[in-house]
Amino acid sequence: MHVHIGLAFCVENIYYAGFLKNNQTLMLDQVGSVPYPFYYKESDFIGEEKIPQLAQQIKSRIQINPSDNYDISISIESNLAVVKRIAFPDNFNQKEEREHIAWELSQSIIEPVDQYVFFKTVNHFDFEHYRDYLTIAMRKKVVHFFNVLSKQLGMNLVDLSINQLVPEFVLRNILDNNREGLIGLFKIGRTRLETTLLWNGSYYNSHYDRIKNSTKTAGISENYLTKIKDKIKQMEKLFEQLTNSQITVSKIFLYGENVEDSVIQMLQKNVSVVAFRLNPLQNIDKSEKLQNALPSVKEATRYVESIGIVLDQ
Repeated sequence: MHVHIGLAFCVENIYYAGFLKNNQTLMLDQVGSVPYPFYYKESDFIGEEKIPQLAQQIKSRIQINPSDNYDISISIESNLAVVKRIAFPDNFNQKEEREHIAWELSQSIIEPVDQYVFFKTVNHFDFEHYRDYLTIAMRKKVVHFFNVLSKQLGMNLVDLSINQLVPEFVLRNILDNNREGLIGLFKIGRTRLETTLLWNGSYYNSHYDRIKNSTKTAGISENYLTKIKDKIKQMEKLFEQLTNSQITVSKIFLYGENVEDSVIQMLQKNVSVVAFRLNPLQNIDKSEKLQNALPSVKEATRYVESIGIVLDQ
């Protein structure tokens, strides 16, 4: 049996999704979470001494059959990478593009550029005389860390991406071709709100804001409500400037740790656009085993990244 595992390393937990793979057909067979075996600190996560403990913890939670073949795709927090848009003139050759990326990255990072693996993606937006490409850079020691971890898990690493990029693939699976206009994705965490903008179904950019505790209204902090309303206005203003036309956010989707019904209802009352829960289980084939232990829709929102990273194939 060929199995494809998706792992998402998030602030709260490590989330996993296991797919049975037959040629190009995927069937979701297991989902769950793995607590970190050590205190998660964003600035000090990478260290080879942590790999054995981390691998053992993951193996203790994921159902692994030694006779099966395993691929693994991993999604990580954006603090472990540099994600930025870089404009390229139409007439650049490959060497000029690489030199241009290196120079642009040098303006954003402290370490020498040669300590990074970097590439431009196919994701781009066209403007007059140039294209604006999404470019990703990861420190070589980060890539090495997850390669070694994958080997200790006995799995073949086929993809390494960023948590903020992969919800796009869940949304594509849900909306199919109905993804035109400006869409906002909001991940509600315990202490921060992550905002991702999609334009005509393609990722544009993302960022997060730390949210201070405040009084709660129907299960959601007033600070979250205020921030989401502000972000919607900022999205519309940004794309009005980019397109020179009036823009209205078409939809917003929420995901993260247990997005409660009350949160959706409160947003419906307080924002001018319809809010949906991003359900990664929608339009996905599921094994009989998983059908018998299917998480609720509100619980499923925590698995957006671990499922999305496998759908990105």
